Amino acid sequence: MNTIRSRLIIIFTVCFTFAGGLTLLYYYNIFAFEKKLLMIEQFDDFKEQVLELRRYEKNYFLTKDPVHLEQMDKYLTEIEDSFHTLENEMKSILDPADCEQFAVGLTAYREILENSRNSSNRNELTIEILQEHGRILTTFSENLITKKRARLKRVLDQMLFVPLLLSIAFVVLVILVTHVVREDVLRPLSLIHKFAEKASQGIFTPIPYGDEKKNEASQCIRAFNKMVVEIDSGHEQLLHSRKMASIGTFTSGIAHELNNPINNISLIVETLISDQDTLSPENRLELYNDLMTQTERSSEIVRDLLEFSRTDQGQFLTISMEDMVEKTERLLANEMKYQGIDFHVIIEDDLPKLRIDQSRLQQALVNLLINGIQAMPDGGDLTLRIATDKETGHVRIDVEDTGIGIPKDEIDKIFDPFFTTKKEGEGTGLGLSVTYNIITQHSGEIRVKSKKNQGTCFSIFLPVKK
Repeated sequence: MNTIRSRLIIIFTVCFTFAGGLTLLYYYNIFAFEKKLLMIEQFDDFKEQVLELRRYEKNYFLTKDPVHLEQMDKYLTEIEDSFHTLENEMKSILDPADCEQFAVGLTAYREILENSRNSSNRNELTIEILQEHGRILTTFSENLITKKRARLKRVLDQMLFVPLLLSIAFVVLVILVTHVVREDVLRPLSLIHKFAEKASQGIFTPIPYGDEKKNEASQCIRAFNKMVVEIDSGHEQLLHSRKMASIGTFTSGIAHELNNPINNISLIVETLISDQDTLSPENRLELYNDLMTQTERSSEIVRDLLEFSRTDQGQFLTISMEDMVEKTERLLANEMKYQGIDFHVIIEDDLPKLRIDQSRLQQALVNLLINGIQAMPDGGDLTLRIATDKETGHVRIDVEDTGIGIPKDEIDKIFDPFFTTKKEGEGTGLGLSVTYNIITQHSGEIRVKSKKNQGTCFSIFLPVKK
């Protein structure tokens, strides 16, 4: 009974068995009711026979007409026949003692009637005895009808009670099925939908659901939880691989950036070695200071690169956007220089600080800036604009280039994984997909506008945490 299917089968089986039993009972009561209606018609005829007998009895004693005596004999015979035919049914309704009393009264009535037919003498005593036995017959027939009608009413009440029981059974069935469907189907589906929406935004969280349940929904949720754990692990690897890919894109610029201070260090060291005897203390100190400056410059480049490529789990901290933009610019400065890109940074004054994962948001910016650089093979203008959006109150980050643009039929696909407009071997199609996931993890939104051969503008909207 652990599966939803087995529970529903048991519930429906019990309810339909109960409903089937009530239906059979209902039809049994209908047939019994029909039989009792026929029986009460016979009892009504029996009562009419008794009443006719009493009517002719009265007429006979009033008129002394022999015709009435013949009619009395006729109806008395009919009463005797009906009694013998219905005796068993009568005994099932009335007390057997009443039936015996009726039989005795009927026999006595017959004897008195026969005596009256054979004798012309009709005294008061005979009339009273005959009337007394007649009252016994009348009382018996009336009691018979009364009790039979009472039984008929009970059967009718039972027939009316069966639909009520069927209605109650249907309500119970609906309640049970609703409970099973809500708890074992709708609730798990709602949880799966909710956490699947989060997963689509790059938030891979297992569904909290009782492990003690063994039904189909719990199995599906356990499979989903296993999947999101594996996807989360793969997502972290994907983020790191994209970082490495980004580093590979601007590594030549970094190499030139490092080459300059290293060359300067080499020249200073050569000067110190060759002219060590002729250098004055002031010149020697100046060269030492230059050596320290070039060393710090090299260290800063390596530190920025290491910070960008780190694989730590996301830490949301309140940071200054200006600092992050400055570090990002240093990473890409030489790449933009060699590609003939004029880079412009416009940051609004008094910009609110954001609570963000600096490493991941920096990666998103690097991805967008690299896309802009690659969209301008002949050089152009690349603008990074940060301001507060007046409509939403969010911090808006625009990355705008003057490159080749994105075709209209492809602009809805650019955030899909593995979709790329670059030639084979020049891109994986994951950069913008990773960027989209990073922004959604920050509860933000990314939009894009583009015109063919005029450029593209990516707009990031990040909510301000208060």
